[in-house]
Amino acid sequence: MTTSGRSGTTTASTVRRLRREALGQDALLFSAAFSAGALLYVVAEVVQLAVDDGATGDLWSVTLSEHLVLVGLIVGELFVVVNNGLRQGLRGHSIGKHRVGLAVVDVGTGAPTGALRGVLRGLVMAVLLDLAAAAVPVGLPTVLRRLTPEAWHVGGAAYLALLVLLVPLLLSTDRGLADRLVGTRVVLGVGERAVTSERRSRVLTVIEVLGVVGLLSVALAYIAFFAQVLRFPDLF
Repeated sequence: MTTSGRSGTTTASTVRRLRREALGQDALLFSAAFSAGALLYVVAEVVQLAVDDGATGDLWSVTLSEHLVLVGLIVGELFVVVNNGLRQGLRGHSIGKHRVGLAVVDVGTGAPTGALRGVLRGLVMAVLLDLAAAAVPVGLPTVLRRLTPEAWHVGGAAYLALLVLLVPLLLSTDRGLADRLVGTRVVLGVGERAVTSERRSRVLTVIEVLGVVGLLSVALAYIAFFAQVLRFPDLF
């Protein structure tokens, strides 16, 4: 193998490794967006209860209802459209890809794709994410679950979406479904601003930690809500 051949193989391997890291960073920021949406819903309900002087509902049941998860998912998926779509189309990278030094470019020109194709890419990712969430056995109230007939996505579509999201991670393919649909590829970033500054990276780390805490809190609240309606047989 020639030196250039070895260099090309090394670069492709590096891109695939960094791409997994970038996905992890973006997933943590998705958690932060999800948590912000859930918190916004809680605050709105608290304000509504205060205005109505507590006459219209109980805060415990309201904050642990399916709307808490649904609003979180809506805000999280909007974040995916902006971060992995619009931002990538205009700037050439999501926040996660910028942190690890990757860029998303047009296959032919090597330049950012622009807003329209970027948003299309983000919408593909958001739909796949929403469908994959429908595969979770606890029956999460996803956006598509609310907008479409139950049989449309609880079956094979949800598990197919989950597979589409996981295969690129497990097999380390060069391009995912979204890349192939909009004609993009992921490359190493170049230039002085190819990687997020250290100061901004520290701020993002704090946001990620808060996001994980918020996501776990919502998950525990959701489980606690359903634990109240579960009935187990008396063993003694």
